[in-house]
Amino acid sequence: MAPNRRRNRNVILTAASLLVIALACIVTAGCTGGTSTPGASAGLAGTSWTLDSYLDENGTLIAVLPGTEVTAAFGTDGRVTGSAGCNSYGGDYRLEGTSLSISPIEQTLKFCLEPEGIMEQEARFVDLLGSAAGYRIENGRLVITDAEGADVLVFVQDSFVPVMLPGTSWRLVSLADENGTLAPIIPGTTVTASFDTGNVRGNAGCNHYSARYTANGANLAIEPVTRTEMYCNEPPGIMEQEDRYLALLADAASYRVERVLPDGERIPLTAFFSSRTTSDRLTLTDSEGNDILVFELDLPKPNLPLVGTKWVLDSYSLGGDAISSVVAGTTVTVTFDADGSVGGNAGCNHYGGEYTLEGANLAVSSLFSTLMYCETPGVMEQEAAFLGHLGNVSSYRVEGDRLILADAEGNDLLFFVQAKEVPPAPLTGTAWTLESYSLGGEAVSSVIAGTTITAVFSDGKVTGNAGCNSYGAGYRIDGMNLTIEPPVSTKMYCGEPEGLMEQENRYLNLLTSVAGYRIDGNRLDLLDEGGAALLTFSAGRP
Repeated sequence: MAPNRRRNRNVILTAASLLVIALACIVTAGCTGGTSTPGASAGLAGTSWTLDSYLDENGTLIAVLPGTEVTAAFGTDGRVTGSAGCNSYGGDYRLEGTSLSISPIEQTLKFCLEPEGIMEQEARFVDLLGSAAGYRIENGRLVITDAEGADVLVFVQDSFVPVMLPGTSWRLVSLADENGTLAPIIPGTTVTASFDTGNVRGNAGCNHYSARYTANGANLAIEPVTRTEMYCNEPPGIMEQEDRYLALLADAASYRVERVLPDGERIPLTAFFSSRTTSDRLTLTDSEGNDILVFELDLPKPNLPLVGTKWVLDSYSLGGDAISSVVAGTTVTVTFDADGSVGGNAGCNHYGGEYTLEGANLAVSSLFSTLMYCETPGVMEQEAAFLGHLGNVSSYRVEGDRLILADAEGNDLLFFVQAKEVPPAPLTGTAWTLESYSLGGEAVSSVIAGTTITAVFSDGKVTGNAGCNSYGAGYRIDGMNLTIEPPVSTKMYCGEPEGLMEQENRYLNLLTSVAGYRIDGNRLDLLDEGGAALLTFSAGRP
């Protein structure tokens, strides 16, 4: 009977209100033909709400159960979606002024035991939502009424924010094949897309790419991409997948973001997502509305420190918008040490120098390198370009596990990723191959092209080939201290290549000056008493 009393009271109040208005019109003669609806708000679409109270079977508004959350998101596409407390739901809604109607609601079929009464509350909520006939928004609250004008659902404003592409990063899950069927990407491949303001960039599986984009509401347009020019053989099909991905990216005409619940259910979030949850599906569609690319949210990685991180070159500028990946089979690295020194491998030669850092401003100076020549096509040209760019660096930025170095005009020159951590090779039992040796002071020389100098430490003796002759010497280790006795070698003379015997003598003499060692991954440095590198080796196979 309570609902009837409520309706009778509403009728009386309405009649009284009309009488007051009529009297006011007569007294003032100022009434016009227009009317307004007190408390109503134009525009339910694009808003999101959390249920505060609902009408129970006795006609009384009661609060939702503690520990439950019931939501309603009215999308700009005419869909209302949310959580009914246990199950997710969705349906179509229609607005005409302050009239509201909601089509039969679809929902998932989970059963929740806790808290007690949650399923009864959910059933009541769904019934009341389906009975909606009108609404009003007042003081930050949404009130839904039934056909008789009774308040049946009362919501409070939810903290929803727009889904904006800038600042999001995604990892590709599936892409449309030639028949338009979504197929998973090749196992072992990673394809990414990171959106900033007006630019999308990422890894297409083999090469890195970038492109300009524009987004207007759910509409999306991506311009033709620029990518590096590396070719990958493994896994089979990776290049075909990359070409397909980039072509589909250019075909994108719109996008949508969905929230994926723990049970796999997806809730469309065309206009917004809650700050208390994560939207983790991005789907790009073509101009005909077909899904062509599906991504998962790739959580942002914390920015790595510039200093102390070992970086490996991924690509570098060729001038203008042209970017080149590194020559296949080469590794170019850089490490900024806390003492102000910078160094690494330029692809053929080792190099070093000094750097200064002030905020995001970075300057590299006093560069030097070994003088080895590598015959692999393009390696020496790449090395010259790398060292030239490094000397022109004026600023840096770190984005997660990526480092970008730019010149004074803001042009990006060098693109690095964090080097994969390589466990240090053991000193003993590893076949070490000499890469460079000290000429005194800061001068360093690479090994003469076509010659090989090796060292194997085992059972207190180091043995190997000095370039022409075999040698052997005793050694002692105390922590990181290392001393090597004067070596004994065979007495062969080698006339070619020129300078070979001088190099051999220099190497054998430097061995007796060794006072310590350090190992960084597959690199071994034998050090003098001051900690300067006398001999630098790389690990090979024993």
